[in-house]
Amino acid sequence: MTREIHDREAVSSKPKFTSTERDFMTIGNALTFIKRGLEDSDLRGRLNAATSLLEIDQVLAEEDLLFSAPDFDESFHHQLTQCQEMEAAEQLKEFKLWWDLLFRTF
Repeated sequence: MTREIHDREAVSSKPKFTSTERDFMTIGNALTFIKRGLEDSDLRGRLNAATSLLEIDQVLAEEDLLFSAPDFDESFHHQLTQCQEMEAAEQLKEFKLWWDLLFRTF
């Protein structure tokens, strides 16, 4: 019985994801954020209402969308290369401008 408990503890103490999987998840979060952010005015409104970077992180955490700045940049450039129409590319560039300005506020 003690051996069984010890084995369960050993398994539960292992990290759930490798660093590569974690990196992919945060890039995936950034891609999801960009797609949702372009359409979801409520999400943008909550982020605009934030009064600190900590509040921005809290909003993103509530939405399971945590990512780093390099993840956002990589996701942005990936999405930009996928745009087939100039209008979609311009909309994406405007979204990035909004996101960059949001951080300059603090």
